[in-house]
Parts: sequence; C-alpha cells; structure tokens
Amino acid sequence: MFEENMIVQLKGIGMSEYESKVYLTLICINSASPRELHETTNIPRGRVYETLTTLEKKGFIISNRQSPVRYRVADIPHTVERLKREAVIRYDTLGMALETFAALACTDQLGQTYTIQSEWGIENHIRFLLKTAKNELLIISDDPAFYQYFAEELSQAVKRVSVNSVVSNKKTAKKIPFPCYLADKDTKESLFQPPILRKMSLPTKVIIYADRKEVLAVYVREGKKEAVFTRNNIYADFITRTVMKNQVRLSQ
Repeated sequence: MFEENMIVQLKGIGMSEYESKVYLTLICINSASPRELHETTNIPRGRVYETLTTLEKKGFIISNRQSPVRYRVADIPHTVERLKREAVIRYDTLGMALETFAALACTDQLGQTYTIQSEWGIENHIRFLLKTAKNELLIISDDPAFYQYFAEELSQAVKRVSVNSVVSNKKTAKKIPFPCYLADKDTKESLFQPPILRKMSLPTKVIIYADRKEVLAVYVREGKKEAVFTRNNIYADFITRTVMKNQVRLSQ
C-alpha cells in the first residue's frame, strides 16, 4: 500500500508507472544493473533501458558510466530542492503567460482593463502592440532606454503603420528614428505624468496608444515596473487626435 501511494505521488510530478517503479526500487537496493532491475520489477528489459535513460536525463538517477553499467539514485534532498526551484519557475512562467493571455487574447469588451506586474508580461505586451497594430501607434515617452530596447520592433512597426512619438525634450527626440513631436504644456502635465499616477507618486515610463483603441501605460512602483492595459478605451481616439493636433513636429 505504501509503495502504491509513493507511485501515485511520483506520477504527480511527471513520472510514468515504469519510472516510478524503477526509481523506488533503486532507493531500496542502492545500486543495480539494468538486468537486476528487470528481474526485480518484472518490467520488460527493453523498457528498463528506456526508463533508466529517461530518469538519468531528468536528474533522478546516476550511472557509473562503466561496463557493466550500474545505476543509483541521485542525492534525494538535492533532487527535491531542484524540483522545487523548477516548479517555482514553471508556475511563474505559467502565471505570466495566463496574464498575457487574459489581456491580449480574450474577447473584446468595452474598456477592459488589466494590471500587469511582471517585467516579462510588460515586455510581451509592448511587443504585441508594436507587432499587431493595424494602422497607427502613438508613443508618449522620454525614456531613451525604451526606444533603444525595442529598436528592432519599432523599426519593423514603422514599415507597416504610422508611428509617432511625443517627447517633452528635444534631446530625446534626436535619438528617435521616426516622426517625433514636442509636447505642449497640457500634454506634459496630463500624459507624461497622468494625474492619477502623479497622485500616487508613480513615475510614468511610457504610454502607447495602438489604433486609437488600446492603451498601455507603464509606470514604476517601489522600483519595479508595472503597467495598466486597456482594450477598447473610449478616450483613446480623442486623446490621440488631440495630442497629434496640438504638438509641434520636430525635424528628424
């Protein structure tokens, strides 16, 4: 009964029935050859070799790499700690992927808003907007690091759609290889540091308007980047038209 329970638990971390039986057998007898494992477990000899190869690749067992070859279990505490680390990474990655899916792939609804709290998620959203915009991109940012980090994606976007940037100083504009506008006083106060973020003391890094309906605002909270993404934003069209109308274009 105890062995059956252990097999169930090992299956829970991704082992097959044969892998579980071979692994538990090696724990009990310390070291064994493929032939001995075949005779002990009654697993077909061909499957024993296959199972041992898989367990070794996964880091559960170690071979002496001699002839005749023998296998033993890798250090169990070390193996368990490694599995914990891998699980954390796996679930973190899953969480970020689900976060991205929720914001980008779900059905359209008016004014859907999502908070993004991972660097990976933010970068993924930015790349998604730059890649999938159909007509127009408006970028509001004074951050040179943004334009440098996403230089390749921006250069590809410029070839497909209208890309415009609004900056608050001419120094930043010199480093931007596409149409750039100098923000007027109202734009500086309302968009480079939106009132709600200014009130919360959250510095704005970049705001992207895509096709006058999707908005991604990236800001900094306690030294870490966060973002708010809105689909079908009812103000995006008005803001884009107003901003483009009132700014002064800088020569490139």
